[in-house]
Amino acid sequence: MESSTSLPLQHAEYGHLLEAAKGLVDTHADQTHAHLIATGAAMEALAKKFGGDPQTWKVAGMLHDLDWDNLEKDWEKHCGTTLEQMLDEIGSPPELLGDIRAHYAKMYGEDYPLNSKLRQCLYCVDELTGFIIAVTYVRPSKKIGDVEVSSVKKKLKDKGFAAQVDRTQIAQCETLLNIPIDEFIGIVLEAIKPHATEMGL
Repeated sequence: MESSTSLPLQHAEYGHLLEAAKGLVDTHADQTHAHLIATGAAMEALAKKFGGDPQTWKVAGMLHDLDWDNLEKDWEKHCGTTLEQMLDEIGSPPELLGDIRAHYAKMYGEDYPLNSKLRQCLYCVDELTGFIIAVTYVRPSKKIGDVEVSSVKKKLKDKGFAAQVDRTQIAQCETLLNIPIDEFIGIVLEAIKPHATEMGL
């Protein structure tokens, strides 16, 4: 892994695709809709923290799992041809596909390494936004506004809760991003909460 100081913030800027990206989410995402909105918001906040292009980072976050609802949970196909075809609908640059594939490191890590700050952030934040939504659903109010950093941390320690979430990937925020886990959760939570209505939470 390259040192964080030598990493580019992003390999290309494609923030001009933001409105088109929203259209893709509305068209192709049903079950993943809240997750994509949340990840887009979190990535925008992280871009502002690190000095990246906020709209570019938001687009990457919004579209990173765009294909999932169409794959019948087939991990082998995730971020593959279906996603490529969806992104072609809006004339996206190859860098966007590469940034998205990088977050699926188990499948694409060799060809698309975490060699930009955008890619590192998306890798860490993906599992966390999904986890925060899961925490929201078990709150009595089912409202994300009632979720706090402490409740997220408590659930992270409960390995039986949302067991499919890769907690190690979330914890990489400390080594890849140099952000303590508590601060990382706080940044993401505060970024997501204003989008509660859009997310249905």
